[in-house]
Amino acid sequence: MAEVDMLSKVEVRSRNSAVKKQRETAAWRVIKYFGKTLPPSRLLCFLDDDDSSSLRGERGLYKPIRNIADFDGPLSRVRNCVYPSDSYGGRTRVIDDLVYLHGTTCANEVGLTMTLAHEIQHAIQHSGVRKLWAVNSLIHQLPREVCNALDLEWADIPIEREARIVAKCAAVQLFDEKRVSNYIDERIQEHVSDADAADWKFIRNLTSSDSVDLASNTLTLFQRLKVYRPELEEVLEEYKKENPEDFGDIDLCAFLEDAHK
Repeated sequence: MAEVDMLSKVEVRSRNSAVKKQRETAAWRVIKYFGKTLPPSRLLCFLDDDDSSSLRGERGLYKPIRNIADFDGPLSRVRNCVYPSDSYGGRTRVIDDLVYLHGTTCANEVGLTMTLAHEIQHAIQHSGVRKLWAVNSLIHQLPREVCNALDLEWADIPIEREARIVAKCAAVQLFDEKRVSNYIDERIQEHVSDADAADWKFIRNLTSSDSVDLASNTLTLFQRLKVYRPELEEVLEEYKKENPEDFGDIDLCAFLEDAHK
């Protein structure tokens, strides 16, 4: 097995052995698609057989592992994979990055592929451009009224736009354009919510030639957010308490000052 595979691990929860094998195979195809671009960390891709309504996000999530306390709540089922217990009851962390997929996300092979590729791209962003990943991540936690006032969509956040481009390209290469388009059209017709349908319509129009300049696009977005600096600072302070390793050195001045002067 290649070195990149040795750093990665796939854990699939399913009572059906055939389903479990199918999802494991699909997950490894995605991991191998990224090849040497994967971060040099111990990555766990955890494919659940259930959905947790208390987890933020409808399809999956990416999380750098910093504290065992992160696994006291909705992610408790993942704890033993990340912090296995030894014969003396002690726990040692064996995973650096977690990608978690909800059960309904895994039900369709194209959906599994797109979501897994999307979240792995966030792991790559965290490894390669950590400060840009961090400041973009603050926007997820802004009060809803701020996002509504600016009419912000997921696709307006540079790291999210890039992850969507990468996810669609991966799916098209691993399957074919028609199958991926059919899947996206089904999600649009399902219309879980107006925002979800709009997001899938955005993804449908993405092409392999689309790209994102994370640095420039992040600065441009933060010019729109300047008036909400107090809200951003409040979110950042919470993140610094919870995860000082990734957010402790983030200074919003570098992003809120007018970059075009």
